[in-house]
Amino acid sequence: MLRSFSSSRQRALSIVGRWVETSAFLWFGLNHHPSVRRESAGQRETWESRRNAMRYRARKNQELSEHVENTATLAKVFAAVFGCENMAYCVGLLHDLGKYTKSFQDYLDRSLRGEDVTRGEVIHALQGAIFVTETLKDPVIADVVGNVIASHHGALFDSITNGERTLTFRTNKRREELHYEEAIKAFSPSIDPEIVRAEILSVCKTCQSKELRPFFMLHLMTKALYSCLVDADRCDAAGTKPDDTVPDWGKLIQQLENHLAVVDRTSDLDNLRNRISRQCQKNGGREQGVYTLSVPTGGGKTLSSLRFALEHAQAHNLKRIIYIIPYLSILDQTAAQMRKIFSDDDDLILEHHSNIELPEKEEDAERTRLLTARWDSPLILTTMVQFLETIYSNKASNLRKFHNMSEAVLIFDEIQSLPIKCVHLFNDAVNFLNVFGKSTILLCTATQPHLDKVDRPVQLSNNPALVTLSPDELKVFERVRPEDKTRSPMSHGQIAELVNTQLDVGKSTLVIMNTKGDARGVYAHCKSLEIDCEKAFLTTDLCPTHRLAVLERLRTNLTEKRPTLCVSTQLIEAGVDISFGCVIRAEAGLDSIVQAAGRCNRNNENPEEPQPVFVIDVQDENLSRLPEIEEGKKQTERIFREKQGTNMLSAEAMDLFYKYYFFNQRNKMDYVTEWNRDGKPKSSIYSLLNDNPLGAHAYKDLTGEIYRGLPAAFQTAAEAFSVIDGGQTGIVVPFGESLELVATFQKSFNPAEKTRTLKRLQKFTVNVYSHTLSKLVDAGAIRAVDDTFYLLSPDWYDAEEQGLLSDPRL
Repeated sequence: MLRSFSSSRQRALSIVGRWVETSAFLWFGLNHHPSVRRESAGQRETWESRRNAMRYRARKNQELSEHVENTATLAKVFAAVFGCENMAYCVGLLHDLGKYTKSFQDYLDRSLRGEDVTRGEVIHALQGAIFVTETLKDPVIADVVGNVIASHHGALFDSITNGERTLTFRTNKRREELHYEEAIKAFSPSIDPEIVRAEILSVCKTCQSKELRPFFMLHLMTKALYSCLVDADRCDAAGTKPDDTVPDWGKLIQQLENHLAVVDRTSDLDNLRNRISRQCQKNGGREQGVYTLSVPTGGGKTLSSLRFALEHAQAHNLKRIIYIIPYLSILDQTAAQMRKIFSDDDDLILEHHSNIELPEKEEDAERTRLLTARWDSPLILTTMVQFLETIYSNKASNLRKFHNMSEAVLIFDEIQSLPIKCVHLFNDAVNFLNVFGKSTILLCTATQPHLDKVDRPVQLSNNPALVTLSPDELKVFERVRPEDKTRSPMSHGQIAELVNTQLDVGKSTLVIMNTKGDARGVYAHCKSLEIDCEKAFLTTDLCPTHRLAVLERLRTNLTEKRPTLCVSTQLIEAGVDISFGCVIRAEAGLDSIVQAAGRCNRNNENPEEPQPVFVIDVQDENLSRLPEIEEGKKQTERIFREKQGTNMLSAEAMDLFYKYYFFNQRNKMDYVTEWNRDGKPKSSIYSLLNDNPLGAHAYKDLTGEIYRGLPAAFQTAAEAFSVIDGGQTGIVVPFGESLELVATFQKSFNPAEKTRTLKRLQKFTVNVYSHTLSKLVDAGAIRAVDDTFYLLSPDWYDAEEQGLLSDPRL
C-alpha cells in the first residue's frame, strides 16, 4: 500500500530507456525552421520548382504549405510546456501529407464547385504515418508520432490489433490508394536526427527521477501531443488565433478581497473561516506542486481554495484556474457564488457540464462550443466526469482541450467522492499534469482520502497541507453530537418515529438513506404519521431541474425557520450548503457519515449545544448494487467495534477508516475490466494503457518477437472507461417546460435548433438502468420521440414530490 518503486517499474523503465538509447531518431521540418538542417541553393530551387508546378490547397483561400506551417508552429507553441515541442512541430508538418496528391486536390476542387463528395473519401492522414514508420527506425517514437498523425481527424487507435502492429497493418492495407510516392515528391521534409531523441529521453529520465511508470506517462504524453495537433489544426482551419494573454490575476484578487471584506465575522466560526482563508492566501506563493486543503465541513473551502488559486496563479504566471466538482448541484452553487464575486466580466467564467444550454443565436452557440472544446477561459468549472472522460478518451473531440489543463491550478472539490475504480488513473493523470504539464493541484475535502498511500500514489508536495488547525480551533467545528444507533436494525416505521421525536422538539431533520427504495419507504411512513412540517424528497428519480427546485425550497424553509423534513439519498451530503437541526444517516462509509454531519448545524445556528447526528442500521437493506457503499459500511462497523468511546467523526477514526477501506479495495483501483476465476484482476484500463500485457503476448504469439513499441491500447481502454457505471438510459420527464421543449423539437427542421433543444432537455431527464427501462417499456410508460429520446407518460411522474414513480398514479 505504501509508495514503492517496484522492480517491475524498474524493468519497464530499463526497456524503454534501452530502446531509446539504441534508436536512430529523425526530425522533420521546412528548410526555414531553425532546427532543420539547411539545404543547398540547388536543392532548394529544385524543391520549390516542384512544389510550384501544382497549386496545393488545404481549403478555399488557404495554401496547403501555409496551413501545415501554421499548424506546426502553433502545435509547437502548445507543446512547449510538456517538453515535446519538436515532436509537435513534426506532426504538424506531416499531418496533411496526403493532401499533396492530385487525388485530394481533385476532391477539394469538386467540393468547392458544389459537387457531391463524401467527407473523408480521399485519405490524407495515413501518408504522414507511413513516412514516420519508414523513416523513424525507433518503434516507440513511430507509435507515438505515427498514431497522432494517422488519427488526427478521428481517434487514437490501439498500438496492437489481433497480434499485429496496428500502424503497419493500417498503412500497408491501403497503400495502393494513398499515392504516397506522389506526396513525397511534392513535399519532402528535411531531416535532423537528434532532437526527438532528446525529448523522449527527457521523459524517461523524469519518470525515473520521479518514480513514475514510463509507459503510462508516454501514453499520456501521446495524448498531450495529439491534443496540441488537433487544436492547432482546428484553430488554423477556422482562422482562430488563440489568445495566450495571461489573465489579470491582480484584478481578480482585488475583486475577491472586496467581497471578503464585507463578510460577517461576528461568530467564532466566522473568524476561524477567515483564518483558514488567510492561510490559503499566504500559501499562494509556494512552489508549484500537489497540495491538500483539509478542513471540516462548513470551513469555507470554496472561497479559501479560490484565494489560494488566484494568488498562486499570479505568483507563477499561470493561464487558468480549473474547478473540478463531483456533483452538478455543487457546481451550480459554486458558479453562482463566483459570478457574484466577479460580476463585471461575462467572459471570465466557463461552465462545462451536461446541463449547460447553448445560446439561441448560432454565432453565440458556436462560440460556446469552441470555448468548451478548447478550455482556454481564465476560470473553468467542470465535473469530475468531464475531467476524467477527457483524459481517458481517445477521441479528438474530447482530447482537444487536454493540453489546456497545463499551466493551471486544478482544484478538486470533494475529492473523497472519487470512485474507487478510478483511483490509480486519477493519481497518474494528476502526476502527469503536475510533472509534465507544470500545473498545480489542490485536493479539497473534509475527509481527505489516502491517495498518497496506494500502490500508484499521487505525489504530494513536501508539507502538502495548506491549512493546519490547532485542537482549540478544531473544537469550534464541534457543532454536532454523533450517536451510534446501529446495534439494532431499524425498520422504515421506526426511522419515521425517530424523525417524529426530533421534529417534536423543534429540530428540522434530514434523513439520508443509501438506496432509493429505502428513501421512498421512510418518506411514505413519515407521511402516514401526518407529521406537521414542510416535507421534501430527494433522489435521482427527480430530474435535475426538479432537484434544484426542491433544494431552493428547502433553503427558504430553513432560513425562515419553518419545521422541515427532508428524506434523501446521498446526493445531498457532499458540498451542498444547507443546514438542519438533526441528521439521521443510514450507516455507510465513515467519510459519508462525516459529510452528512456537515449538513447539521452547519453555520452553528445552535451554539449552545451540539446537535444530534444519528447513525442507524436499516433493516433488510440491500446494497448488492452499491458495492462501494457496502464495503464502506463494513469498515465503519469495524471501527465502531474497535474504537468504542472514540469520537467517530475524529481525524483518528477517519485515518483508520481509509487504511482499512483502501486496503480492502486495492485490487479494484486500476479500473478492472476482467477478473480471473480466482477473483484476481485479469485486465484493467491501467494495464491497457501501461504495458498492455494481453496485447504484447498476442503480438509475441503471432510474430515470435517482443513488441518494441509503445503498447498502449488507446481505443480499447477508452471504450471500456466510464466514471459512472454504464447501462443507464436517459428519459425525458414531464416537469416544468419539458413538454413545450419536446413539441419544439418535433416541429423544428433546423438541425442546429434541434441540437439546442436536446441540450435544454437534459435538465429534464432521469437516468434509469436497463431493468427499470424494460419495466417502463412493458408498461407502455414511455414512447420514443423521433427515434431520438424517450418521453415518460405524466401518469408515471410525480412533479410535486417523488419524481419517477414505481407504479402509475391511479
